[in-house]
Amino acid sequence: MTERGEAMPRETGSDDAEQAVFADANTSQAVVDATKHQGLASLSGFPFEVRTSASTREQAVRLASRCARAYSFLGETLAFRPRCTLLVLDRADWAERASNPAYVMPYYDAGNLFLTGEPSDLTAMLEEVASSAPPAAAQELDQVYGTGTDRLMPFADTLVVHELAHAFHDGVPFVFPRSWLMELFADMALYAFVVAEEPGERLHFETLPRVALQYRLLKPVARDLRYFEAFYPYIEPLTYVWYQFRFTMMAKGVVDAAGPDVLRRLWEAFALTDEQLARVLGGQVHPEAGQWLARWDGLPR
Repeated sequence: MTERGEAMPRETGSDDAEQAVFADANTSQAVVDATKHQGLASLSGFPFEVRTSASTREQAVRLASRCARAYSFLGETLAFRPRCTLLVLDRADWAERASNPAYVMPYYDAGNLFLTGEPSDLTAMLEEVASSAPPAAAQELDQVYGTGTDRLMPFADTLVVHELAHAFHDGVPFVFPRSWLMELFADMALYAFVVAEEPGERLHFETLPRVALQYRLLKPVARDLRYFEAFYPYIEPLTYVWYQFRFTMMAKGVVDAAGPDVLRRLWEAFALTDEQLARVLGGQVHPEAGQWLARWDGLPR
């Protein structure tokens, strides 16, 4: 039985990921790196391609179903739908395909969302952090997550929506003026989705970051945003988690104050179509600069 809004997947041998573009004019024309897909099973019935290791099909269905709900929510909110592929991989396939060898957390790269289909090292790292909590913090965590094995997986599983959000801003494309703002956008997208579409998961998502920051369970090597800008994305893992927890609580503050639609306002503050960019170039640089995009094919090579 599926939850409301979930697509019913089926395995297929088709190579739809080899198609260059979607026909929808509101969908990005980004090219997905399909070389990562070879040898993986394909699941259809989703608004994006899903490829999975043979041993992670069940997890792939679950993660893709959540991403499908998030894709619909973000697509409606931002009036845009990127082309992307979900890759749900076991450790062996991850080692062969992922550009980041650490089986720690999901990430987005070249149109592909790399998702861990087995319990990741991130879950173990977070459990180690939680195990160091003083009694008051431990009680809060136990009340929300319980005390069983892999109790923090519900939190870790929500992070796939954060990576999906990166596909949205990458597909336009546009560039946030700061890396930390790009990551904050992805955390806002995740929190807005949880509030609007999965309110029952809200405590699972927000409790760990809040408690970890409140009780100083993490010991980051730096806390300055200038450090984040200088070394992103090559930041020591637990320090990176600390920054993401800070961004999560910042996202919570603004979404709680203004509602999930505030995500659209942040998006519109930086998203420029080619036409809008041409007007900026023409108006603020020089009229000739405003013709760069239109004349690209005619420029000397």
